[in-house]
Amino acid sequence: MKKEIIKLAKLLRTSEEVVLDLEKKMNKISGRKGIVEKIVQQNDRQVERVLKEFGLANQDKLTAERVYQALINKIRKDDQALFEHFHQPDFSTALGCRSLIDETKELTNHLEGFYLKESKARELLKLNPPKKIMADLGYGDDIDKMLAQEDIFEIFCALRFVEDSLWLNDVFFKPYRDLTRDDFEQRKIKVMVLPERWTGIGQKFLGKKLHHMSHLKELGIVFVIPVAKAAVGETIYLFFMTLHYTYETDWHSRLFEKYSREENFAQKMINALKVEVTGQPLPDEKKISWRIVAKYLAKDDPNDPRLAEPHISPEAWHYTKAALAINKFARQFPETGLDFWQGLDVVGDYFPVNNSKEENLISFDLFDNGISLLRQIGFESKYLYHQQEALWNEVFMNYLSPEKLDKMMMENLDKGYVALAPEK
Repeated sequence: MKKEIIKLAKLLRTSEEVVLDLEKKMNKISGRKGIVEKIVQQNDRQVERVLKEFGLANQDKLTAERVYQALINKIRKDDQALFEHFHQPDFSTALGCRSLIDETKELTNHLEGFYLKESKARELLKLNPPKKIMADLGYGDDIDKMLAQEDIFEIFCALRFVEDSLWLNDVFFKPYRDLTRDDFEQRKIKVMVLPERWTGIGQKFLGKKLHHMSHLKELGIVFVIPVAKAAVGETIYLFFMTLHYTYETDWHSRLFEKYSREENFAQKMINALKVEVTGQPLPDEKKISWRIVAKYLAKDDPNDPRLAEPHISPEAWHYTKAALAINKFARQFPETGLDFWQGLDVVGDYFPVNNSKEENLISFDLFDNGISLLRQIGFESKYLYHQQEALWNEVFMNYLSPEKLDKMMMENLDKGYVALAPEK
């Protein structure tokens, strides 16, 4: 068996038989050969380049721990450089986040899309008033007063971290089933930092687990909750997550506009917002089927059997677009050192673990290492989510194209998989 088949299967954490079958069928479908060799060779060149830059090349006792720590040291340095580039932003205030947010808007070209009208958002709030938010803001049961005095988009953002998830799903989101194309309009994505008062409210409900960034795909909003004290890694995390959420929101805007011209628009949109992955077996015919994995399954179970199947990931695709924007930024501002990460989002390799006969996979990806730095987690708990999913996407794109990946995920998301067969 070709060594490249063995290596790619190991990097994808799947069997050699899966890669062999994929190669055979995708060769026929695309007419392209040598893709597996190309991807593995590119991976190995990038690993060699990084180890050389770290001064770790050609070392007999190179361990997984040393490689991981070198990557963490590098991203810590880049986080500090980015912090200085944005004039030491104060993430506890909306004003303090402005320079970083403005840069992400420029990099994404102020994207515009198909989003729920503000008037409809008001109607939804009046239909099912958010009791906890109203109590915390001092409005009691007076929904009309809150709607008159508050920013509706702020209130919608707060729904995600203040109100109970069961109430949101069972009560608040139910009227979404009646939404029509006329309830939407074209407008720019709104990237906003909530006022400082939400810092305390967010901590009250979520404590130290506060994930202080999120997005509202149906409203076209990416939002940041100010943090009382920024952690190491905060700058680079906010930078790449804002870009990621912006591209994710834009992708769903195009998806929802497509659905709005079809039957069952509202139900298809709701299903997309639920971010579920079908557990049904893939069609087993002469075709090759790629499951569409719309979230990081490895967060819940790194051994989920669906991760070993051929699959493509919208989530990883949004990160890839964010990586391209960061590459553009790095060319403009080389002093940030971010050019180092170009091409590494799909790269990984195995290295021996200290004092054992085991090997451990190390992700060379900016996003995996950036989250590991922010969470201050050690080698044993390092993040590996993005690299694997990005590599599956990379295989698909090399056989077909990035445009095909985007198009086929959008056309088949509601079905849960893409089935391909050789053209007759």
